[in-house]
Amino acid sequence: MSQTYRSPRYYRRGLWSRMVEGLRYGGGLGQWSWLLHRVTGLGILLYLVAHITDTFFVVVNPAWYDHTMEMYGGTLSGQYYWPIRWAFRLGELGLIACVLFHSLNGIRVVLFDFWPKGVRYQRQLFLLVAIAFWAIMIPVSIWVLLPLLHAPEYENQPEPVGMPAKIETNQSL
Repeated sequence: MSQTYRSPRYYRRGLWSRMVEGLRYGGGLGQWSWLLHRVTGLGILLYLVAHITDTFFVVVNPAWYDHTMEMYGGTLSGQYYWPIRWAFRLGELGLIACVLFHSLNGIRVVLFDFWPKGVRYQRQLFLLVAIAFWAIMIPVSIWVLLPLLHAPEYENQPEPVGMPAKIETNQSL
């Protein structure tokens, strides 16, 4: 009586362990700059999808566009909510960071294409990108976040004198 054995199967690790192993890759600075370049590119793509969608509202239904713009300012149904305004401002700051890093790192990558010996100076060039990024990003962050310390100007304005709070119309004929 003969018994057949099947050949051993190749063991493939799960998705999570492969991702962790990919992050532990010893590629160093080049790997992290590559990863950051891709992540910031995806952040810019996400913004473009949202921007095209809310701009499309101008054509489809201008009232939707107006509502969307009010929402970006922190107003929902005529009521101001500061957490919404903070969330959108932080999102704008994230977009600025994505565009800034992606463009500076893109210049570094183009430099490698036109100057092959530049790869020898990868660490110094990445350090230059990081210094330029933070030198620009810190003042921009202050400029973007400083208005959040107080309510928007339209919230602090008094009602016009002599105007009724609510205009009533007589619908009866």
